[in-house]
Amino acid sequence: MASSAAEPVLIVSPRYADEVASAVVSSGMVARIERRPDNAGDRLASEPVRLVVVDARGALAQGLVVARDIGKAVELRRGAMLVLLSRTDASATRAAHDAGATAVLVSPFGNDSFGSALRLAQRNAQRLSDAAAALLEAPDAEVVRHDLLTGLATGDQLQLWLAMLVGLTERPQPVFVIVIGVGRFAQINAAYGREVADRVLSSVAQRLSHIVDARNHGATAAEARLLARLAAAEFAVGVAGPIVLGDVTRLANALVEAFDAPFMIGSHVIHLSGRAGIASHDVSMPGSSDDAGTAEDEAAAVIRRASAALASARTGDAGSVEVFQADPAGDPLTRLADLESDLHRAIDAGDIRLLFQPQLALMGERISGVEALVRWQHPELGRLPAETLLETAASAELAIKLGRHIRSRAIAAAAGWTGSLGRLKLSLNVTAADLADPGFAAALEAALAESGLQRNRLMLEVTEGALIEDMHGAVRLLEGLRVSGIKVALDDFGTGYSSLAWMARLPIDVIKLDRSFTLGLSASERERVVVETVITLSKRLGLMVIAEGVEDDAQLNAARSAGCDAVQGYHVALPMNETELADFCSNWSPDALLV
Repeated sequence: MASSAAEPVLIVSPRYADEVASAVVSSGMVARIERRPDNAGDRLASEPVRLVVVDARGALAQGLVVARDIGKAVELRRGAMLVLLSRTDASATRAAHDAGATAVLVSPFGNDSFGSALRLAQRNAQRLSDAAAALLEAPDAEVVRHDLLTGLATGDQLQLWLAMLVGLTERPQPVFVIVIGVGRFAQINAAYGREVADRVLSSVAQRLSHIVDARNHGATAAEARLLARLAAAEFAVGVAGPIVLGDVTRLANALVEAFDAPFMIGSHVIHLSGRAGIASHDVSMPGSSDDAGTAEDEAAAVIRRASAALASARTGDAGSVEVFQADPAGDPLTRLADLESDLHRAIDAGDIRLLFQPQLALMGERISGVEALVRWQHPELGRLPAETLLETAASAELAIKLGRHIRSRAIAAAAGWTGSLGRLKLSLNVTAADLADPGFAAALEAALAESGLQRNRLMLEVTEGALIEDMHGAVRLLEGLRVSGIKVALDDFGTGYSSLAWMARLPIDVIKLDRSFTLGLSASERERVVVETVITLSKRLGLMVIAEGVEDDAQLNAARSAGCDAVQGYHVALPMNETELADFCSNWSPDALLV
């Protein structure tokens, strides 16, 4: 379908249909209104549209259900779906994308912002149509069998391929599936937008393809492998032939190790993580089944078991690989879903642990501050990494509640410290969801007033990604906090845009160099010059510089020589609880640096 200035747009909005319709018309398109969400599917089927706006403002659950219900139809039509969210529901951006949204827009927004988002969705739909047309013109076109973005097989094609192999009755051989989950993709999508996110996924597909192809070169003719894209940020590899679990596990480890190196997307340096789950059709393997019904049923079951293993891997550190095991205690997918309700209870019961990592001021060799870190000791799954905690909070729409809970507890703890601890500055991380929370400043003020913590002892750490999501609103909020005496730090500098202009324009007091930048201080001459230039410019602007990830004497000395004000990392101290922190500070000596 050719793009047109008068392209029709279907609006599904029970509350603000007229407002959205007006914005659509202002964008030069034709509005088609459906006020009844439960009628959205039928209306879409009867309308020749490829652009859909689902208005979930004030009706988040209902809006996500609608998006999920019609998402497949929009995708088959090679269209695009824009989901509108209330500001208080900004943390549900990932859920909206999972439901099928092509783009998400968080209120408040004007007609210009809405029009830009709608035109971007229109261009995306046109790109998909053009790509599909090109594939159809190819002599070996298999549009249904290939993912248009990455060129890989689709999940449906993988299932058909597995069913064919599972159904073989002569010389049956093991059939394995590896499902790979891409960590931090939701944050990248929210921070940099769908266009960059699409390019990230294409780069991930290329890197995984290289590994699978390289392994294929050494495989026997009897072995077969197929790489597919299952969902927005999930990939899978089907493996069949005369192989054993050890071979597949080594392949899975190689695939997740592919995420160790950052992805270069234009001017962006993107850091992702990978985890994997493995399952098998081989009836001699734990967790396999020989009574799943048809070959198609068993193929679907193998993929589901591998996804369940991935769900278990997500509760571990980045790079984890899990093999599916039949568990009488319940399905790992169900257990992981239960994490959301477990997190509700953990927050209410105060079971989220706070740890504090000391920061060393290089002038005077004294401990000057701490960064508050969060850990979750799950009663059944053990200690879960911070990434799992934050992802669970986002999917359960608990990100704002969790952030307030952590800040309130950390501020209360620091306010009660005495002696040498009473002079330490407290650094707290602030996420994009926190900045989008209209009650953020009031909650922070309440915590400070209740605890009595001096404002000059508090520093808020924000990342570039968190600022990008709503730059104007975030800057206004942070400026107000700085005026009140609270310090602001730009965290993880070196992992996002890392534009030098940001240091002059943003309301910040401190630059925290990411570990990758810190490593550059003791790396090649070119890398060292770049990092030293950033430090020099920061100092000229009156900004304090803290080097993160310092792990040995060489990095510590390089940070000192380059002019950093402070360092943080395992060479100084590991994260610790309040009792350990008190002992550490009372016994502090530069000679006690960790080796």
